[in-house]
Amino acid sequence: MIAPARVAAYETLRAVESGRADLPSALARARSRLDDERDRALAGEIAVGTLRWQGAFDAIVEAFSGRAIASMTKSSLS
Repeated sequence: MIAPARVAAYETLRAVESGRADLPSALARARSRLDDERDRALAGEIAVGTLRWQGAFDAIVEAFSGRAIASMTKSSLS
């Protein structure tokens, strides 16, 4: 079984990536379904940390490839 905080973080990231919600509203929605304050905190740490690392990795990839990340995404390849 996957921990509820991890499921909430995943749902948050999916909502943000798909454009259905911004980070604060997606996180608030996911956190509202968690009973334990520690789970709510962990979900936030996972989601925010993931986006922070994604931004850092995107910057590294852009610097070394000489291309914008948007030009390398799946939707831009079709």
